[in-house]
Amino acid sequence: MRLVRTWGLTSWMLLCCLLTFGRAAEKSVALTDDGRSKRDPVYVDGGRRIVYTVQSDAPRLVLMTLDRKSLVSRRLAPNATLPELKAVFSRDGRTSSWLRMTGNDQLALLVRLKPGDAEQAIKTSKSVAWSPSLSPDARHVVFNLAGQLVVHEIASGKQRSLAASGGRNDWPAVSPDGRRVAFGSSRSGDVELYVVDFDGQNLRRLTTRKGLDMRPSWSPDGRLVAFTSVRAGNYEISVLAVDSVDATDPVNVSAHAERDDFVTWHPRGGRLLWVAERDGRHDLVERVWPKKERDRRR
Repeated sequence: MRLVRTWGLTSWMLLCCLLTFGRAAEKSVALTDDGRSKRDPVYVDGGRRIVYTVQSDAPRLVLMTLDRKSLVSRRLAPNATLPELKAVFSRDGRTSSWLRMTGNDQLALLVRLKPGDAEQAIKTSKSVAWSPSLSPDARHVVFNLAGQLVVHEIASGKQRSLAASGGRNDWPAVSPDGRRVAFGSSRSGDVELYVVDFDGQNLRRLTTRKGLDMRPSWSPDGRLVAFTSVRAGNYEISVLAVDSVDATDPVNVSAHAERDDFVTWHPRGGRLLWVAERDGRHDLVERVWPKKERDRRR
């Protein structure tokens, strides 16, 4: 494995944690058992709840909330009559953004600044907005518009492009400190992961393997990125250390012959959550970072 900078003790320990997690993580635990198609899970309320999208008969796509302790799920918005999906939240959980399907399967990008507030529609061109990501301070939402990234300032409504290219840019994820954005891009041919400063400076490629790398999710300390990696037609969950390890060698943490996708981190960093497809059923699964490795990182 090749290194991108001089190693110190911290970098070496981080690599050891990654390798151990890939080889010896505890078995994944299923949190749902209904088997319905799911996507985009995210922890809220400090990890006490999980919000995700589920396929439903009507209105087709529904936002659900799952109590992590009781594993009881319910609709997040029981009165919603239009399909809704891809909910994301600010660090304090008060501000949310999500997508709603309107007429002719068009998508509206919405924001609610705090619980009880009226929702606000983010104005875009006629192109469809996709993949919103809120900044930790809830001042900005970054999203994909017509295959390019847009940074929207919620208070003023001002918008600017981010890391524009001739390829398609998608799946933005704002880092926990709000200083960087990880995303997928086809600017080099294959869809690879990149990271760029929030102001658009210091663009850097993270993955360099042939295939498809997408949907990045930052660990709470900003050191690691988990993502979906597609190789030989199979969707796997991989993790890489953003600044310490050459990202040509991310660690596969799902290692299963069937599809694993839509990964996210627990707010405390000790767990990964994703959607696992097994025998045609789709459920949320959680994998715990081995305790001895969590202790070494603290």
